[in-house]
Amino acid sequence: MVMKVVELRLRFIALMAGTGLVFGYWDTIWNHYEKWARPPGGVHAAASDVEYYCPMHPTVVQPGPGSCPICGMPLSKRKVGEKETLPPGVVSRLALAPMRVAQAGIETSEVSYAPLAQSVVTVGSVAYDERRLARISSKIKGLSRLEKLHVNFNGDSVKAGEPLAELYAPELHQAVRELLLAQSSAKERPQARSALGRTLLGTQEEMVGHAREKLSRWGITAQQVDQILAGGKAEQNVSILSPIGGVVIRKNVFEGQYVAEGEAMFEIADLSRVWVQAQVYEDQFALLKVGQAVEAAVEAYPGETFRGAVAFIAPVLNPQTRTVDVRYDLENADLRLRPGMFATVKFDVSVADTPPFRSRLAAAGPEEPRTKRASFTVEEQKICPVTTLKLGAMGDPVSADVEGAKVWTCCEACPPKLKAEPARYLARLEPAPKDEVLTVPESAVIDAGTRKVVYVETDPGVFEGREVVLGPVSGDRYPVLDGLSSGEKVATAGSFLIDAENRLNPKSAAGRDEPSAPKDAAARSAATPVAAPHRH
Repeated sequence: MVMKVVELRLRFIALMAGTGLVFGYWDTIWNHYEKWARPPGGVHAAASDVEYYCPMHPTVVQPGPGSCPICGMPLSKRKVGEKETLPPGVVSRLALAPMRVAQAGIETSEVSYAPLAQSVVTVGSVAYDERRLARISSKIKGLSRLEKLHVNFNGDSVKAGEPLAELYAPELHQAVRELLLAQSSAKERPQARSALGRTLLGTQEEMVGHAREKLSRWGITAQQVDQILAGGKAEQNVSILSPIGGVVIRKNVFEGQYVAEGEAMFEIADLSRVWVQAQVYEDQFALLKVGQAVEAAVEAYPGETFRGAVAFIAPVLNPQTRTVDVRYDLENADLRLRPGMFATVKFDVSVADTPPFRSRLAAAGPEEPRTKRASFTVEEQKICPVTTLKLGAMGDPVSADVEGAKVWTCCEACPPKLKAEPARYLARLEPAPKDEVLTVPESAVIDAGTRKVVYVETDPGVFEGREVVLGPVSGDRYPVLDGLSSGEKVATAGSFLIDAENRLNPKSAAGRDEPSAPKDAAARSAATPVAAPHRH
């Protein structure tokens, strides 16, 4: 019995020792098993330093030349491990297993058209309407003495035709006397009867006209000249009248002062209409255009807005402030707005009406529905509706008849998808709806500084990093100028994780995350089904 107990214990110790050895050397045992079970073709594939792949379908890789079983394109040659050549505009490609997509929390959103609007809010100020400013200067030759002022301070209101001051000048007094003399001579002297006499002596009307013209050049109005002729007496002083009604904003003279020819005496502003001038930064002024609606608010009148339309956009940028002056006119009959007031100016602009998008629509051609046409050329279509790649980027374009229209695609693999979902893909050929632009969520955009990248889900689990051209952000969406098409799905959540995976893995340009995929090229090619994802 003692021997049996010892024997049982020894058996138990041996069993435990054997189990420990198996666990400890499991990797070595498994490697020996794989070497014994490896097919003979794998040795040849591992020894080869080149492989053949399909540019359209990265999962198709073979050790020898041939054609793609999916699209029929000739396979391209590359070294084993070499980075995949991507189509133009695609900066990276990554394939993730469904479990990895769920773990990363990746969510997608569809790119679509929307009536995107953008508000530009900036600071401005109320200013004089320069077309309603008048500067009254002395036009009399030599020095003139200011005998009397009718305007005594800045801010005084005047009406058009009211006297501002009275001047005395010897030459002006002499010119008035010459006018009266010409009038009296014209009445007393008989009119020359012959044409020669009228040419030499001049007519009565010409003599008076020359005298009137001389006074007119010195700033004497026609009404004043008529009053002088009616009175028949040369006054010592002549009144200087205001040419417009408004407010005296600058008085530069005093009574008894001598004024030289050309010296400014008064400046008058008509405040019944004023300007609101705003400073718009250089990255925003392209959104504005003449005639666009604008509104302003001032602190003096809380809750009240003053609306108008953009009348002028300065053609020159201020190099110090990096802003462009934009102004609009406002009626100010009640003089509530005073020049110098600060204002908060707001411009509401439809992004579809901005210059970049107007140029893009003009380049796209007529806005007629393209799918209603019987056919159109490759130059007119420009892109493949399935892959959104430029026609010719993957070889000669392939035509397909869909819903009575001849549509061009980039390769043989696209027509079946196009015919399976014509509404989805043909919508990409339609022009943008009026007043709408193609938009993408802000969370989907990765700003790399020199470029902006969006990850597009071309097939389930397959994400392409695509370089895009975007307009200024509006709210939580970007308007798209180039790089995306309507109906495509972009990663809105988890896009930074996809980007990080691409940056950490240099081979992620053709990245594959397929745990069950065979490791050797021959096995991968053999395991690729005919209905593999169409990746561009």
